[in-house]
Amino acid sequence: MIGTRFSVLLVDDDLDTHNLFQMVMDHYNHQLAIVRDAETALSYLQANTPDIIVMDIFLPGIDGFQALHQIRKHALAPNCSVIATTAYYTSETKGDVLARGFSGYLPKPLNPSTLVAYLEEIVTRPSA
Repeated sequence: MIGTRFSVLLVDDDLDTHNLFQMVMDHYNHQLAIVRDAETALSYLQANTPDIIVMDIFLPGIDGFQALHQIRKHALAPNCSVIATTAYYTSETKGDVLARGFSGYLPKPLNPSTLVAYLEEIVTRPSA
């Protein structure tokens, strides 16, 4: 079902994650912007509105939870889904990130063969 074009903002300080996203998004012809920290993401969102944000939870400076709070508080991307990702997780992580307002969750290491399908599912999900 991959076919819906969308734009992604990746907020992650890991170069391997940058490279994987770049390769996969290029392959499917999706637009990708990459920033390394939440402060830069918040600035980016003042002038740009991606369809989806994929944000690492553990970032230098402001963490992903604080960044999500700022995004929602200041309506920086009001109709944008925000997906949490992290390499440091437990069995409770998914429930925790969803309860704290994220639209979805991707544990690392990311699976390139299912990444775009998952993002498309989130982007095309009807709003509640």
